[in-house]
Formats: sequence, structure tokens, C-alpha cells
Amino acid sequence: MGIVFDDEFPEFKTCNGRHVNGDTVTAPVLMWVAAIDLLMSRLKATGLAPYICGISGAAQQHGSVYWRQQGVETNKQLDPRVSLRQQFASAFAVLESPIWEDSSTSEQCRSLEQSAGGACELARITGSTAFERFTGPQIAKIKETQPHVWSQVSRISLVSSFVASLLIGDIAPIDCSDASGTNLYDIQCGRWSQELCGSIDPHLVQLLGERVVMANEVVGQLSSYYTERYNMRQCPVVAFTGDNPSAFAGFESMFAAGRSAAVVSLGTSDTVLFPLEQYPYSLNASSVAMQHLDGHVLRHPTDRNLYIAMLCYKNGSLARDWVREHSLGSASTWADFSNAADTEPMAPRAFGFYYLSTEILPRAKGIYRFEQHKNGSIVCPNGTRYQPVTVFSTSNQGDSHWSDARAIIESQFMSMCVDYAHKEMGAMTGIAITGGASSNPTLQQAVSDILGVPVFATAIHTTKGVDIRAPAMPAYGGAIRALDQHMKLTAT
Repeated sequence: MGIVFDDEFPEFKTCNGRHVNGDTVTAPVLMWVAAIDLLMSRLKATGLAPYICGISGAAQQHGSVYWRQQGVETNKQLDPRVSLRQQFASAFAVLESPIWEDSSTSEQCRSLEQSAGGACELARITGSTAFERFTGPQIAKIKETQPHVWSQVSRISLVSSFVASLLIGDIAPIDCSDASGTNLYDIQCGRWSQELCGSIDPHLVQLLGERVVMANEVVGQLSSYYTERYNMRQCPVVAFTGDNPSAFAGFESMFAAGRSAAVVSLGTSDTVLFPLEQYPYSLNASSVAMQHLDGHVLRHPTDRNLYIAMLCYKNGSLARDWVREHSLGSASTWADFSNAADTEPMAPRAFGFYYLSTEILPRAKGIYRFEQHKNGSIVCPNGTRYQPVTVFSTSNQGDSHWSDARAIIESQFMSMCVDYAHKEMGAMTGIAITGGASSNPTLQQAVSDILGVPVFATAIHTTKGVDIRAPAMPAYGGAIRALDQHMKLTAT
């Protein structure tokens, strides 16, 4: 059951559920509010609403919602006869919530790193250097550029805790994993950093809420608004978390691949998530992890003794699609791409890098192809044995051809392998693969070959047989957390 914001709420004039104005990217908070009512009304129409006995979920990371005190009070006394959108019309100090795509806070990022004592120290405390999309810089920008708005802010929620707040009729605490995406949370101590929060506002910890919870903790009971308006039973609401950690927790419940199992999501962008038993950023500035601060380290959403590393790559399926179209023709199919990529490895004889947009890991942009010089001599001024080429030549392995299709999957997955080693010294034991491209057998095999581990793909049984695809894993992770709490409560 899904809701497409652009189609269901045209009055907000969004594109893909958000407003883009240069580097500033926001979403209307009242659109999210209205979507909750629409979702619940559709749920009621199915006849399933009375059978729900627990709720949890996930939301996009980093986005933030700014409550007025009037909104906090309204949330506690909702009238089931009136829609949420009507009742929350004046509830928020900021009507356009900054979201994860925003990149307008470079100045605030540098200021936050300076407050921490440098980028390395900020990463050691919070698990990440300063990123424009993270909540801390977004909060700082609002305070600095809209002081009249900031003076009205009574509480701040992340998008995940905001949805939970609407469901319980009170301000829900933020969970530790989503808090890790703010540049404000002391990951090792498990609490907000007073120093970093204080560098933005002396009362910021109170605005965020001092209590930070695990993502499998009950944060309240379903509000009477929903029980009366939608014929739902009063049931526990378990903390909501970010989409990535929720998806990871969902996969952990499905696969018994061991603690070093990773999740590789092959979507519009590619993401790698894997558990860490030890926090990688330490006081030892010469350690491998401290020399490579790319990516993020988050608190594990459900295990107090673990962390999660998250590696994000902007050029995922969109780059693979570009390669398919430009190297094989606009009429080509993904089967054609697979055939072109299903060849002998090109590395180390040739490499290709395809960064259509400025990449996150590494920071680069452009299309680059390199081939090893046939006689092995050093041919480049920097001393490498590779020369740049505009197109790949025929390989020296029979009649097979080097192709952009093979090159892009090798470079993408080898990059994941290298970046993994910067965060975790132990070897992987398995990979759960998900995302829109995860059903492609050639990509599955390439992941397994290059990372050197078994690959697991989730399958859904349908009336037509087994369909190799994942359910909406962030939602699935929420359902599993709600189910676990329900089982515990019914067992006592």
C-alpha cells in the first residue's frame, strides 16, 4: 500500500515528493501529515485495521521537523472528527522541512567541524565528518538565517520520530541509529554531545529530547485519534528509525550469515551496510579508519554492543543505465547489458570509472577508462602502468571484447570492497543483496566474485512461483521490530 505524494497531493506542487531550489531541497511537513490520514483511511477500507497489534516503521534519514508549542499541545488532544491536516495547520515553525537531498549547508558544516576541533575529531565523536544533508548543519542554518522562525521552535523531531509522534499523540524520542545521522550524537557515549549541540544553541539538547532510545523500544501506545477514527485497537508503537538502519535490521532477521554479513542495496544510488563489533574511529590518528573518514558509522538500531558502517555511492543504477544506453544503444535491454558484462574479468588489465554525478566515494566526477600498456612499460607521467583511453580496445584474451558494461560493475564492486576494508579488518562471510537491480544474475555473480563471499537474494513466493526481489525492507524492518515486541508482551 503506497502513496505517491505528487499524485495524491498536487496542491503542494512537489516533484518526487519534494521542492528543489538550487542546493536547497525541502518537503512540505503538512503533506506528510495529510499522508498519514490517507494511509489510515485506506487501511481501514481493507478491513485489516482492527487486527493490527503493534506498529513500527522507518523514514528517510537526516530530515527534521520543527514543532511550535501549540503543535506539541495539539498532538496531545487530537479530535477524531477532524483531519490531522486541519488540526496541525499552525503546529510547525518550519513548514518546509529540510531533507536528505539538501546540500546548502557547507558553511554550517565547516563551523561544526571547527567547534569539534576538526573534521577528524567530529568523526571520532559522531561517526561522520560534517555532511550538508545531516541534521546538525540543517538546524544551524535555520537558526542563523531565520531567527524569527527559530524563536518559535519548541521541539525538534527527525522524520522518523515525527511519524511516531503523530501516532502516539506525544513527542516520541529519537532512536540511537537515526540520531547517528545528525553530526550531533556522541556515538560511543550514547547521548547527545553537549559541546556540539551547545555550539549551535545552548538549549538544543532539550529541543531534541534528552532521551534517546533503541529502535526496538516501545515509545507509547497508539493515540485514541486512530482508535476512534479508524477503528484500530490501542496497541504499542515501537520506535521508528531511519530507512537504512531499519532495512539492515530487517535483513538481519532473515539471514543467518554471521555477524560480518553485509547488505548491498543496488538502487538509484548504491548503499553498503555492515555491522561493526568495534568502533573504528579512535584516538589513534594513524589508524586505517582514521585515515579514511569516508562513509558513516551509526549505532546499531537494536544491538547496544554493535555499530553499523554505511557506505553510500551516488552513481548506482542510473550510471549502469547510462552505460547500457550509451554503449549498447537506446533500444538495448538489461538482458543485453548482462550479456555484455558476463565476460572474463577485465581487471587488472583495464579499468573504467563512471561518475555521472559528483561521487561521494571517492569525490570525483567524469567518465574515465584506462588500459594497461601492452609491453608493461610505464606510460604515464605519474608512474603508473596504465594509459587513459576514450574507448576500450579488443582484449588480448581471444576474441572477447572489453566493455563498459563489464567495467562499470567491476569498478563499482571493487570500490565497495576497498571501502569496506577501511572500516572493518575482518572478512565478510556473506552478503544480502537487495534493490531494483538485485534480481540481475550477472550482478549477483559479480558481487560474489569480486567480494569473494556467498550472495543471498531474498525471494517472495507468488501465485506464479518465486520472485527474486526484496519487500520494502525499511518497512519490513519496522514490522519485525513491532512483531518482536508483540511476542514479548503476549508471552508475559
